[in-house]
Amino acid sequence: MSNNPKPETVREFLDAFEEVFDRDWVYTKEMLTVDRVDGSLDDFPVISEGATFINPKVEDEVEDWGNRARLLQAYRALKKELT
Repeated sequence: MSNNPKPETVREFLDAFEEVFDRDWVYTKEMLTVDRVDGSLDDFPVISEGATFINPKVEDEVEDWGNRARLLQAYRALKKELT
């Protein structure tokens, strides 16, 4: 296990995380809102039923969610360096 990830990998993750969960929070909240009475993910193409934010199980992670793909890529790159 590497204890020293590259600074640029860490910086990219932090920037992407802050973009999605801070600077672009209004849009993120809109994307996370499932506007259905039963709360199902039908017709919610950015996260498949039974999936999660980190593992959305969709064909196109960029589809209609601005910086989410960047965040997932940065997360996966940092996780790879740390494991």
